[in-house]
Amino acid sequence: MATVVSASDISSRVISGVAVSSGSPTACVAAIDDDVAHHSVCLGFVNTFTAYLLGKNDLYRASLRNFTLLNDGVGLDIVSLIKYGHRFGFNLNGTDFTPYYLKSTRHRYRIYLLGGRPGVAERAAAALKRIAPQHDYVGTHDGYFSEAHNAEVIADIRARAANLVLVALGNPQQEMWIADNIDKVGASLAIGVGALLDFLADTVPRAPMWVRRVRMEWLYRLALEPKRLWKRYIVFTPVLILQAIAEKSGFH
Repeated sequence: MATVVSASDISSRVISGVAVSSGSPTACVAAIDDDVAHHSVCLGFVNTFTAYLLGKNDLYRASLRNFTLLNDGVGLDIVSLIKYGHRFGFNLNGTDFTPYYLKSTRHRYRIYLLGGRPGVAERAAAALKRIAPQHDYVGTHDGYFSEAHNAEVIADIRARAANLVLVALGNPQQEMWIADNIDKVGASLAIGVGALLDFLADTVPRAPMWVRRVRMEWLYRLALEPKRLWKRYIVFTPVLILQAIAEKSGFH
């Protein structure tokens, strides 16, 4: 069963009922590697949208308590500042951390990519092979499959002897899929990667580096996909911040 990362230089804070771990990217890679050497690990990333869903879904929250969870985004920084008096030290969003992990890990993986529209996972796998060529990229499947076909997906992952599965099905589906299926596929590590495959495949453009440096990538993404993302950034994030203020003030 997966646990939160536990190296001495990594801290954790409870956000929406789950422990969110944070530390330097190097420390997190080392801690995840140590955990993978002993048991299977489910890795996820908590942003304010995830935290909002956790507050509304008991099953989702219970499932993610068995994950290693890292902090993602400026919104969660604000929540942490309100609740604990200080921000997270590093922004460990999955789009940046996952490729960094694959480049830096001491393990050598057989990687399967699951998610995105048809063709996206294949292009993402080719991009990752350039970024982290020490791993074997053994299979892909798009994210458009029914529950009835889930057994076929599991069988394909097992047949390819994949021990790391990158799952891009969106929140909360990707984490729930990981929680339900990591043991079935026999993987050592499964990571819920959100939009990473789309970014790697150049299906969705990434914000320019200067926008990321000033922590405004959320605004760039909102401008690109307002219909899909407006609730996430305009409604859910402020609600979570207000809830944190209420909790801190004793009104929750």
